[in-house]
Amino acid sequence: MNRLKFTFKAWPVIAAATIGLCFLTQGVAKLFGIDLPDQHQIEAVRYMFEHALDSAQNFSVLCLGLLQVLIIMPVVEEFIFRWFLVRMPTRRLGLAARTAIVPLAVFSSAVFSFAHYIDYVTLIKGRGFVMTGWNAAFIALFFFGLAQCWLYRKTDRLWCPMLNHALFNLTNLILIFVVPE
Repeated sequence: MNRLKFTFKAWPVIAAATIGLCFLTQGVAKLFGIDLPDQHQIEAVRYMFEHALDSAQNFSVLCLGLLQVLIIMPVVEEFIFRWFLVRMPTRRLGLAARTAIVPLAVFSSAVFSFAHYIDYVTLIKGRGFVMTGWNAAFIALFFFGLAQCWLYRKTDRLWCPMLNHALFNLTNLILIFVVPE
């Protein structure tokens, strides 16, 4: 495999592509008149920002929320969706990487998108399985997942999609406050 040289000089290009994906998703949705409702996580982050200075406890919750969105979830999700669902099967099962990578990347990306639209609070409280916001953002997350699989495959380093995922989340956090509702 010809590994992509992933240097700090490459980050502006990758950052621009990631930010471009965010804006492209919004633009295509607007072009087709599609309203992209927020995921429950985004609504929670917006609420945390709006009420962060009300009390020390709210500020602590905001800090923990940012830690989760910008560090913990990119690490955990990339480990699950890129390493566990893509890399491990190819190595463990002895699958030919060229043959297996496309179906595994598609499967991983679909599960990644699907996971972002489950109402976990309702599920945990035993009220059943509920999907929220099934829309064009699901497709955007699917393609983001494919891009992450490509990035991992080209660099052979899990930290690259982790860092890119964190940048993607940061960009979306900024867009929450820049793009009007």
